[in-house]
Amino acid sequence: MASLEEIQKAFSDEVRYVDDVAQVVLKGHLVMEGLMTEAIETFLLHGEFAETARLQGSQKIELCRAISTSEQNNPMWGLVRSVNTLRNALSHSLDPDRRAKAIQSLRSNYEQQFKDMPDAVNGIPNNIERDVPADTALCLYAIAGCLGYLHAHLEEVKRLKAIVTEIDAVMNKGALRKS
Repeated sequence: MASLEEIQKAFSDEVRYVDDVAQVVLKGHLVMEGLMTEAIETFLLHGEFAETARLQGSQKIELCRAISTSEQNNPMWGLVRSVNTLRNALSHSLDPDRRAKAIQSLRSNYEQQFKDMPDAVNGIPNNIERDVPADTALCLYAIAGCLGYLHAHLEEVKRLKAIVTEIDAVMNKGALRKS
């Protein structure tokens, strides 16, 4: 077992520098998860009860897929899952191999989605690495793509909820609006 001094040194070594990839992924994932939570709560007839379910990120992803009217098989869900996997690798492990594997999976999914972008190599704008390290750029662009996709998903769910609310107004005298 490690001594207290060894544990303190390991901690100090970990926080000695700012990890841009971790910062981008952790903050970006929070925003992504917020969009998924809003989509789930919007879809449910009484979304205010969803929070007590304490859904994990992977559960939210699959539930969002399940409530999609036509995009449930879109490959972008794979990119969303890859960001979630990387977030979990960064949040729950200091193992550099786990991190590298998660980044490689993210890169593979990202390239599949955005490989044909103009003025880019595998979806990353040309020469971006002059300003931002490659892994950080990958995470920024992957999360930006996920945010756009999840926003579109949320708008789809809002449109569906509006239809349900109108049906409720006719059939139940607007009981959903009163609750």
